[in-house]
Parts: sequence; structure tokens; C-alpha cells
Amino acid sequence: MFGCSHHAASELEPATEEERLHREARHRADQRMGFLQHLAVFVPVMLLILAIDVLAGDEWFIHWVAGIWGGILAIHFLFAYVLDDLLGPAMHQRLTENQLRRLEDRSRRGG
Repeated sequence: MFGCSHHAASELEPATEEERLHREARHRADQRMGFLQHLAVFVPVMLLILAIDVLAGDEWFIHWVAGIWGGILAIHFLFAYVLDDLLGPAMHQRLTENQLRRLEDRSRRGG
């Protein structure tokens, strides 16, 4: 997950472009698989709560659960499918390359 400060030893060693792409593809697949698993739990639980609400007949409870959990699910979707391109491994690679260029420039200037 992004934001983690610890890295495996293999991530600290220079990787070939093929290894880097494979690692990024695995990361994206893991993110999307996590969302799909989350969705696979959400749907049957919502159906169960709906059935309980229909059978109970009084006040309905599903809208609260669906609203809160649905919002969390939407955020999970954004991170898995949309924001990963902005905040995922590709962004990490761009930031790393940018910092490396800055350090190399500073080193060449003697400071």
C-alpha cells in the first residue's frame, strides 16, 4: 500500500525496466483484487440486511449501512482504479528520479 516507509531488499536494489514494470503490474493487480474482494463481501451483506429490513417491517436500517459502507467502497474503488495512477508506483518512480536528478545536480555544483 502506498505510504509505507519500509521496502523489501529487492526494492532497494536497482531493477531492470522489466522488473520494475512487473512489480508495478503486480501492485496494480493487488489493489484491484482487494477492491473486488471488498465488493464481493459488500453485495451479499447488503442483500442480507435488506432481507432483514423487509422481514422486520418497521424502520429500515439498510440505508445507513449502505451509505457509510458504500462511501468507503467508493474510496477503495478510487484508490484501486483511479488514484493509483497518480499516487502509486509510477508516482514513486517519478519522485525518486526527480530527487536523484536534484542530488546529482547538487553534487556536480559541489554542494
